[in-house]
Amino acid sequence: MKRFVTIMVCAAVLALGLCACGDSEPKNNTQGTKKDSGDASVITLKKDGSIERRLVEDFGEDYSEDALKNLIDTSITAYQSQAAQAQVSLKSCQKNKEDRLAVEMTFGDWASYAGWNNYFLDYMYASEMGMDTAAIKISTDGFFAGTISDAYNAGYGLEVTLNAVSEKNAVQTVSKSELLGLGDTHIVILERGSDDEPVTVECFGEIMYVSDGVSVTGKKSATVDAMDGYGIIVFQ
Repeated sequence: MKRFVTIMVCAAVLALGLCACGDSEPKNNTQGTKKDSGDASVITLKKDGSIERRLVEDFGEDYSEDALKNLIDTSITAYQSQAAQAQVSLKSCQKNKEDRLAVEMTFGDWASYAGWNNYFLDYMYASEMGMDTAAIKISTDGFFAGTISDAYNAGYGLEVTLNAVSEKNAVQTVSKSELLGLGDTHIVILERGSDDEPVTVECFGEIMYVSDGVSVTGKKSATVDAMDGYGIIVFQ
């Protein structure tokens, strides 16, 4: 995961989903209460393939609403100049009642989301260093949302063991062979680091299996905690 010590701390938390700050890796937990999404960082997966992203963060005096909005807008324009097919838009950027900045964005598909997240860190670094942002390479590493078959075809080996979210499931654990047999079932793969804050993922279908480090908070929601690796959610 990209890290640049010369960028302000907010550069990490602004990478909406791939970088942040947090605690050590907890154990998998299939019980929990869904958090209030009004004051939490959330990735919402839509049935049409689009993604909504909400980040709520205390930026202190580093950024005003206008300054942060400007930064994101210019990065989107620069990103789309290299990835014309990417659909990325900033819905809102404002302070809430606790004087924390809340950023809401929409993405046309998972590749637009993953690509912009990776691009944004490099864009901030290049801007800080006075470098040419046109030289930034586009990468969708670190995030995937789609069917299991598509994930495998995209290069994810799926050499994992996942746990059922309910004791009622006929199969309590699944590995690569069982996953490939669920080819049209949906999967979310999210890379996390040990310093990352938890992020809630809201799915459009009921969750079936999760990896270690993922806490299920509702039938269709789960929180991916800090870890060195990938948090995985399989849902119908």
